[in-house]
Parts: sequence; C-alpha cells; structure tokens
Amino acid sequence: MGKNIKTYILLGVVLIIWGVIAYRIFATLSPEPQKQNSFVAKSYAPMEMAARDTFSIKADYRDPFLGTLTSSKPKKTPQAKVVKREIPSIDVRYTGSMYNSSTKKRIYFVTINGQQHLLEKGRSVAKITLVRGSEGSITYRYHGVLKKVSLTP
Repeated sequence: MGKNIKTYILLGVVLIIWGVIAYRIFATLSPEPQKQNSFVAKSYAPMEMAARDTFSIKADYRDPFLGTLTSSKPKKTPQAKVVKREIPSIDVRYTGSMYNSSTKKRIYFVTINGQQHLLEKGRSVAKITLVRGSEGSITYRYHGVLKKVSLTP
C-alpha cells in the first residue's frame, strides 16, 4: 500500500467522524416538531377496598421472671372537658346620661352596634341589661358577663 492510499483512507474516516459530529450538532440546534400525542380519556373507577380483619392481643400470660400472672389495671375514664362557649363580640359605647325629674330616674344613652338606645337601670335591649350607672361609666350584663364602659366623648 502506498502512502497516498493510507492518506485517502484516513481522510475518509476523519470525514465520516466529523460528519457524524456535525449531524448531531445540527440535529440538536434545529429539532423537528414532535407529533402531539392524543390522550384517551379513561373513566376512573376506584377499587373496592376489602374490610380489614381486626384482632387484639390479650397479654394475660405468666411473667417469666417473677412466675406470677400480671394483674390488669383498671381503665381510667376520661374526665369530661368543660367547653367554654364563646361570647360574640358586640360594640357598646356609653355616650351620656340625663336626669328625668318627673320619674326621678336617670336615663342613659347607650350606643349598641351603631344604634343609640335610651336605657334605665334594669332594662334590656339586644340581650344587654343595664346593671349600674353613673355620670362617668355604666356596667352592663351581656350573656351573663358583667362589663364596664366609660363615657366616650
């Protein structure tokens, strides 16, 4: 074999290798759009679950170290928890009072949730009962809880 034949064979091999490399580079830079796969909607039916077999272990066997049977401890009954009921919030404002000379009683101006009411001691409006009052503050009962409100200007 002559020098030219070896050179031509090596040149062909080199061109094939560089051709494969160039093909891979061009194939990744300009890919052909792939076909859209159409999905077939299947109806979903959940599998039925078999009922689990329950069991319990009864550990009333002899203690291997002491040689005696274990005594069962009495079960503790849970204490009933006291549920605190939530009292809904209400906006109560004391805006003033005046003395009624004909009935000899003081009338208090109380704003409850934006509505003004005239109250005397012992009267109730919207589940609010006026318990005590003075020129500077009033005390009212709402759902069994006493609250005190000062005069607002």
